[in-house]
Order: sequence, then structure tokens, then C-alpha cells
Amino acid sequence: MRSFLPLLLAVCLITACGPDAPSPAPTTGMALPADYAFPDADTVRVATWNLEHFVDGHDNPYIDAGTENTPAPDLKNRKRRVARALRRLDADLLVLQEAESEAFLQSFVEDRLGDTGYRFATSVESPTWYMNVVLLSRYPLGVVRNYADVVTPIVGQEADNGEPAAQSLTNHRLWTADVRVAPNRVWTLIGAHLKAGRSAADRGWRIGQIRFLHAELSRLRDDRPAAKMLVAGDLNSLPDSPELRLLLNNPDRPAPDSVQPGRVPGDIRFTDPLSDRPTPTHPADNPVRQLDYLLPNPALSDRLVDGSIRVARPLPADSMAATSDHLPVAASFLRSAE
Repeated sequence: MRSFLPLLLAVCLITACGPDAPSPAPTTGMALPADYAFPDADTVRVATWNLEHFVDGHDNPYIDAGTENTPAPDLKNRKRRVARALRRLDADLLVLQEAESEAFLQSFVEDRLGDTGYRFATSVESPTWYMNVVLLSRYPLGVVRNYADVVTPIVGQEADNGEPAAQSLTNHRLWTADVRVAPNRVWTLIGAHLKAGRSAADRGWRIGQIRFLHAELSRLRDDRPAAKMLVAGDLNSLPDSPELRLLLNNPDRPAPDSVQPGRVPGDIRFTDPLSDRPTPTHPADNPVRQLDYLLPNPALSDRLVDGSIRVARPLPADSMAATSDHLPVAASFLRSAE
């Protein structure tokens, strides 16, 4: 019997490590708050919205910007309108750009949205600037990946010393977060507010960020080959721009060689469910261009609820324009098991 036990143990180890062994659940090692229960809903509603300089009423001494130092006098009314709009959007996951801080939005939720279930929040914040991307969530969060200090190239540009130009000034506005939509199911949410501007340098800035993102997502997918991914944010890219085509990584509509020598690393792809119709999001009072997107990868786009993705107008037109220069984009995805 004693001689048989080592053999049995070896067989068990070999079997467990073999190609047919089940991989660990993506939430291995994680726990839920003791008083948390997952919603009964079959769908997860997601919205992204640039709130345009949504700052609190306090001067942060470490940030030198007039908009943050002296907030607009109608801040109280803006808070009231934002709260009303977020209630009407009723999203389970809210990706909000140009928010001053996670702490501000958590306080805002507590004061004005306390019954909406936004129990979880995260962001990656700049220590010296006030435009950040904050996630409010009804679902528990896992690992949040911080790219604030990653230096990315400004493609096609040179620095003053003749070296290839690079930057890390806006990479805090690009992060990935694991969202636990079910006990053993995690989605990867990519919050983004890419560099603004229409110049060649601005485009090269965005392209450097996008190339890095693809490389990072390819690495993450090695751990979860069937990962469901969603890019949500203000991408400052027009629907047929080289940088958006690069992000989508669609072989049927590749970015020009001048922008994309070769291909981005890996084979991560995204789809734009609004690409078949004009859906401008900016400026809010007279929208003429789309800058804001929800872009699922194929594993998640299959779960998009038909007809659910849209440019939202949760307030009357004059109130929307007084609240932000962007319109939100919202969509619903099935969260039930395949």
C-alpha cells in the first residue's frame, strides 16, 4: 500500500497538469463583501460620459489650473443636473472622463445618488492635473492596472534634442479594470480619455497610447484566452480616423501604412456597433462628430443586446449643453453564462 501511494500521487499530479485540466477561475483568490449580493438582472448596462471639467469646490494646492483653482459658480446646479442624468442613464458601470477625483465622485454619489447602488469605484489619478477617468460600479472590482507612469511614443514626432518624442503626461487617463459581473466571471473594462487635438502630433500621441494598449491586452489575454473586453471612453478620434482603425484592428479596414507599419502586437480586435449610422457626440448643443465610444471585443460583442447601444440624451437639450460638451453613449450586454 505504501509503495502504491507515491505512484497514485504522481498520476494525480500529471493529470492535474495535463492539457485537459480545468484552468483556475479568473476570480481565484478574490472574495466578495460579506453583505454583497449580485443583481438579478440578465444584463449589464454600461455608459461612458465626458463630464467636462467636473470639479469639486475645493482648491487642490498641488494642481495649478484655473478651472480647478476657482470652480465655476454654477457648480451646485451642475451637480444637480449630473445626478439627474446619471439616474436616468441607470448604468451598472459608469466610465466618466474629466472628473477631478474618485473621492469627489464617491462623495457625490453618497450625497445625491445614495440609493443607486454605486458601491464600488476606481480611478488612476494624476498628482498634478484634475482631468481623470473614474469608474462607478454596481459590481465588485478586481485588479486595476495603472499605466500613469508608462512612457509611450508620440509616433512620427521628434523631441527638441532630435530623439523620438515620447510622453507619460496623459497615460493616467488609460487604465484597465477587472469587473466581476458574476461569482466566477470577470470582464476587462478599459477606461480611456485619449489625447485631444487634430494635429499630427496629437494623432501620433494617440497612436502611441493605442499601440501600448494592444500590447498590454494581448499579455492579459494570455491569462484568460476567452476574455470579454470593452473599451469605454472619449477617444478623441473620428470614426474613420487612422487611430480608431488602429484600435479596432480590423483586417478589413486597416490603418494606413504611414500610421501603422506592420500591425499592432497580437490579434486583439474590437468592434464599433455604431459604425453603420451617424452618431455624433460632440459638441452636445449641436453634435457634429463622434468622439465617444463603447467598443467590445468579439467575445463581448456577441452579447450586445440588439438595439441597446445609442447616444443618450438623459436631459433636455439645453440642460445637456449646460452640463457637458459631450453626450453619453450607453449599451446593454448579456451577463448570463454561455
